[in-house]
Amino acid sequence: MLNRTYMRLIIVSVFLLFSYVFSAQNTVLITQNTSQEFNLESLSQSTFSNITNFNQGLNNGTFWFKIYNDNQMSNVLQIPSTHIDNVSLYSSKGIEFGETVFSRFPTFSLDKYDDYPLYMKVNMLKEAYFPITITPKNTYLEANQKTLFKLGGYYGFAIMVILINLMCFILFDEKVFLHYLIFLSTVTLSFFYSDGLFHLFGFNGAFSIKFLEPILHIAVAIFGAYFATNFLKLYEYLPKLKWLTSGFILSAAILFTVNWINGQWIYAAIAEAITFSILAIHLLAGITLFKSKVYARFYVVAYSLFLFLVFDYFVFKNFGINFLSISSLQLKVAGILEMIVLTYAIMYRMRSIKEENELMQTEMRIYLKRIEMMRLTENIQMVDDIYIENLIDHYNLSHTETRLLQYISDGNDNTKIARKLNTTEKVVEKITKELYQKLEIGEQVQEDYRIVDEQPDYIYN
Repeated sequence: MLNRTYMRLIIVSVFLLFSYVFSAQNTVLITQNTSQEFNLESLSQSTFSNITNFNQGLNNGTFWFKIYNDNQMSNVLQIPSTHIDNVSLYSSKGIEFGETVFSRFPTFSLDKYDDYPLYMKVNMLKEAYFPITITPKNTYLEANQKTLFKLGGYYGFAIMVILINLMCFILFDEKVFLHYLIFLSTVTLSFFYSDGLFHLFGFNGAFSIKFLEPILHIAVAIFGAYFATNFLKLYEYLPKLKWLTSGFILSAAILFTVNWINGQWIYAAIAEAITFSILAIHLLAGITLFKSKVYARFYVVAYSLFLFLVFDYFVFKNFGINFLSISSLQLKVAGILEMIVLTYAIMYRMRSIKEENELMQTEMRIYLKRIEMMRLTENIQMVDDIYIENLIDHYNLSHTETRLLQYISDGNDNTKIARKLNTTEKVVEKITKELYQKLEIGEQVQEDYRIVDEQPDYIYN
């Protein structure tokens, strides 16, 4: 009996929800592609239709909307989009409404005694996206306070993560922290723009509307690619990727410039797709390292969902594709998860690289001992300096590499080596890796493993 009651409540709730949506959609009617100035007689004779799709993508231009007050209440009308170029609202008697100040998006306060229907003219030079909302004033004020509180929480958290990465960069001298905090800063500024906060604080001039968002998105792509390249060490595994990235960035910049000159949104829409494709390419590069590098797995897991939602929010919408139609809040939840995972991943990577370096030095010591033992077996009495000199001649080692090799052979750790070489531990790690590759120690270790697998008794001989 109780289950039936719950089921009835659910059915009634769903019915009311759909009734509300249907009513809200019938509140606003639309007529397309007319740039006529306000004329009550001509507009009253124009044909308006119901809004069946609030995102018409590339079908941009000038639109007129006819608005009724179905709920007979004082309402707030808002178009939550930063891509609106100009909005004008008139009563049926030709009186123009003033836009509400200190709002994130174009907003108008409507009184129940206003002369309905209202007529609204909207210029959309970018994508034709008009998610018009008409909300009772009390409901709007309450919802707006909650939204601002959530936005404050997100941006407060983002700033905290940025500061944490800055402190880690200062403490550990790990540049990947710096790369990530710059990338995260550009992402945060892009969200700041799309949330209408520049508009809220009065930055709503021609530069902000036309140029700021493309510049921020290109910055996101550049610093995102730079972070991924250094975090995943793609300069070692995919050195030619930087040329592909440069080509994509140049193409996007050219297309944005063409859009600024001729005003055709299609060029900017393609440029946006190319810009965020740069991040997708680096995600694919991370997937190629998924099995071999643990920190690459962190990158792929953290980045996949976030980038997928970014494409839905910033790219698909430009072409009128309503794939998931995610909200700003959902995108930020994915952003928070990405920040947490990647900050931990950078610390994990730092520790992992340090362990790799220590392992290289251990293998180099074994390698040097092995050469010494082989020469002793052949009854060639040579001191350390002599067999290291042979390595210098054979592999053409530099003076710094020679000193490093001697210090490693003596069992010194990176801190002591850095002090003796009058350099940093990071430089010691870098030279160690170069020396490891030059001496081909990795290949010789693999050869030893192969021999042990084929001849288990080899290790005792």
